[in-house]
Amino acid sequence: MKSITTVPIRTPAIAAVLTIFAGPIAAAPPGESPFAPPPPAAFGFSGQLRTRTEFDQKAVRDDDANKPFLNTFLRSRLAYSGAPFERTGIRLEIQDSRYMGSEPSVPATNPAAASVGNSKGMDLLQGYATLKEGPVTAALGRQKLSLGSGRFLSTLEWSATSRSFDGVSANYDAGPDNLTALAYLVRDSAEKAVDDHLLLTGLFYNRKLADGHQADAFMFYDQARLAGSYGGLSVRNYDLVYAGERLAGRLGQFVYEEEFIWQTGELSAGRNLTSAAFQLALRAGAVLGAHKVNAGLDIMSGDDDPSDDRATAYRASYYFAHAYFGWMDYFVVNPAYGVLDIRLDGDFACVRGPAGAARVQVKPQYHFFLPQNAPAAIDEPYGQEADLEIQITIHPKANIHFGGGIFLPGDGAVALAAAGLGPDQDYRPGYNLYVMPTFNF
Repeated sequence: MKSITTVPIRTPAIAAVLTIFAGPIAAAPPGESPFAPPPPAAFGFSGQLRTRTEFDQKAVRDDDANKPFLNTFLRSRLAYSGAPFERTGIRLEIQDSRYMGSEPSVPATNPAAASVGNSKGMDLLQGYATLKEGPVTAALGRQKLSLGSGRFLSTLEWSATSRSFDGVSANYDAGPDNLTALAYLVRDSAEKAVDDHLLLTGLFYNRKLADGHQADAFMFYDQARLAGSYGGLSVRNYDLVYAGERLAGRLGQFVYEEEFIWQTGELSAGRNLTSAAFQLALRAGAVLGAHKVNAGLDIMSGDDDPSDDRATAYRASYYFAHAYFGWMDYFVVNPAYGVLDIRLDGDFACVRGPAGAARVQVKPQYHFFLPQNAPAAIDEPYGQEADLEIQITIHPKANIHFGGGIFLPGDGAVALAAAGLGPDQDYRPGYNLYVMPTFNF
């Protein structure tokens, strides 16, 4: 698995000047997509075997319902890529995800038959065909797609299953400009129901500039006709529009990133509400040889008054979660009062291998979490988190990750609606440790 890293920032004003005056370079299709140029010898069979052994005590509150657990998750993949006809391509990828020892016995009274007759852990991860005509490539079927920084749309490779979509997408790749369009049926719980679905459509534009600078602009339409939870509200359906931009690059030893996403539209939660929410990411950092250090600020807006007719909590449905708001997963779902994350992180190459490639990388992170928009009575810090990852590369296609984190709850931890915490609980630190070897072939 390729670990998720963040691209650090300077000021949006300087980045805007660079966008205007820097010369263009060749564009590139988005990575982790049907449009990414295949590497040499990409056609044929490939696969992955990844285990993650994890000790998890993230519960924060101290009661009998929250026990630590130790398990090993196994992810196995087998894929085939080919070009059966001129200007066409196909990819089929099967994935099996399971906890070791979780295979049910058949019959239940016979443990010796634990692996007989059960294939529910196996699924189709990708299955699509592509057609290329000049600078345009179209893909139809189940596919993975990550755009820009992954803050809106990501494959979520860290998870045991990853994320893929069913539908159609297309990419226009010419000169310094790259444009991706998509239309996905995210979920359809009953095929014969007229109004029972999740749909995601959108456009994503990327322009590469000189010296590694780049600019993104995008717009997505997210439509739901399935009941769900939204910023602490029970929502019957919603129609949300996301418009955003991103600037990133490097000036000498300094690196920068700025990204802003505005969310608007309507949702129904027993009454009609107007959405007015946002997400903001800022990074500033330095590259010191093989080492990187960054400081940043991440915000998902919240709603301090769910009784009015405005929904100001940002909904993050398809982003990359891990390594964004910490590794402990307290903010996979944006709580009702939002999140403000003040962070520091680094990437240090400690051992060099042949040709200068890093063999051991150490990646620390620190997060201080605050509610973005909470009532005055509970407007206190959620807490702080420290994480550490050590990545050992044993081969270009094989590595081992060691990692862990600790979350120290603050007085505002009662506002963690997504974790189901109440104001009368006895809070304590949460811990997470893991080891994850990954082998690709």
